[in-house]
Amino acid sequence: MVADTTYYDALGVKPDASELEIKKAYRKLAITTHPDKNPGDASAHERFQAVGEAYQILSNKELRAAYDKYGKDQAMPNSGFEDPSEFFSMIFGGEAFVDLIGELTLLKDLTHTMEVTMEEEQEQQDIAAQAQEKLNAAIMDKSEEDARLDAAGLTEEEKELHKKKKRGGLTKEQRDKLEAYERERRRKREERVDTLARKLIDRLSVWTETDKGPEVTYAFQEKTRLEVENLKMESFGLEILHAVGATYVQKATSFLKSQKFLGISGFFSRLKDKGTLAKETWNTISTAIDAQQTMEEMAKLEERGGEDWTDEKKAEYERKVTGKILAAAWRGSKFEIQGVLRDVCDKILNDKTVRLEKRVERAHALVLCGNIFQKSATAAADATDTKAHA
Repeated sequence: MVADTTYYDALGVKPDASELEIKKAYRKLAITTHPDKNPGDASAHERFQAVGEAYQILSNKELRAAYDKYGKDQAMPNSGFEDPSEFFSMIFGGEAFVDLIGELTLLKDLTHTMEVTMEEEQEQQDIAAQAQEKLNAAIMDKSEEDARLDAAGLTEEEKELHKKKKRGGLTKEQRDKLEAYERERRRKREERVDTLARKLIDRLSVWTETDKGPEVTYAFQEKTRLEVENLKMESFGLEILHAVGATYVQKATSFLKSQKFLGISGFFSRLKDKGTLAKETWNTISTAIDAQQTMEEMAKLEERGGEDWTDEKKAEYERKVTGKILAAAWRGSKFEIQGVLRDVCDKILNDKTVRLEKRVERAHALVLCGNIFQKSATAAADATDTKAHA
């Protein structure tokens, strides 16, 4: 018997739920309650925060034990709760993958962009609210928009500027904010690539800075396998490992071929790389569109209601929407991961300040790591499928 069930109720699990059940429940609810997925819903942020706090307690063995025994007051983390928006990034790997892929910024970037583009809409709502009581007194031969702007007390210059803003979509202020954010985003991305490149060089040096004999190679591979065993247990661990491994192998193989065949084979490898990138771009966009269409379809059914819109039907659509949103979020995150790692690999393989022999050794080490990442992910997935059909 536990002292309190509030956090369990927030995640929709029983007090005896396993760690995996809690993680799955959080993953689903973090997607469906995220403010980005519930525009206009004032309570969405509060629900999202409650889900994040519940998971932070229940995913920590010590905090969960204290919560079960004493209740909420005794389970508060010493450093307080983390920001739910940052905590949400843990759905895809979390801290365990930081040294490999860095911090994912896709959702943070989307959230910031949405906040900036929604500012004009909020301004419109404020103007409408201020003018509501004065509209009846507005001049009748003017348009409704002119009447609203007059009632809001705007000057002719302000009204003209307002109309230009509306015709142009984003305001100059919004465009400036987005451009400034984009410059900062690019700067941080460059820092991320530099940091990951240094960490990757250190990781590979365990092999590249030795005699690279059979025993050293075996030890290097075993060290990598051990790391993979831990990483694949993380949320989306298998998917991330496969994405990382595929990028390592592709970039390293392309580099090695370009050296072996005087650049000719490398040229075709780069063409293949661009083809893969184009395919991933299309998959990312189409998955997002599919999720959006399903959400819109559900919204229409919800609005229409009727006897056919039963609780069972609604639950079925919620599961479908959650799955599609999660798929879209993963596609976007995978696209970001592989894009960053391509730049990281290019940095360590094409650094002309490093002698060619050393860069070739790095490429061979990347292939060794990449193959282990890919094979471990594939083997684990096959094992899961076998158990599911047993």
